[in-house]
Amino acid sequence: MKSSRPTSELLELLASRGLAATTQRLALLAAVLDSHDRHLSAEDLYRELSEELPTLSRATVYNNLAALGAAGLIEKLETPDGSRYGPVARPHVNLVCTACGSISDVLVGDPDLEALIDRAAASGQFQPRSVSLSVNGLCSPCAAAAAG
Repeated sequence: MKSSRPTSELLELLASRGLAATTQRLALLAAVLDSHDRHLSAEDLYRELSEELPTLSRATVYNNLAALGAAGLIEKLETPDGSRYGPVARPHVNLVCTACGSISDVLVGDPDLEALIDRAAASGQFQPRSVSLSVNGLCSPCAAAAAG
């Protein structure tokens, strides 16, 4: 899978968070960042990348996803179907359908929310790396199916 992002950009992102740039980590970061509004499971990523990287193991996928998430480079989202990973968009709301498992990112772009985050971070001497809010419910197709 060829990334739409230049390798130099990926290397810079990893270096900015003190992470080593391994082939597997670069491939995982690129795959998640290129997923746009899709949120992939670790298994999705393993299947997607294992042909390109035949020595890739599931443990490597899970370990690197944890490291990338801890560094704030990707977002880990818990859903009824398990953990899913996506790019970090700040700030945003994840709309998680509890029936079909679909996830939609809605960018808020609210200056009051940004100010609240900044105040909370300042009062706790904390440096946020990502901010998201998850709302669980039914997407339009599932709500229509439930009503009909």
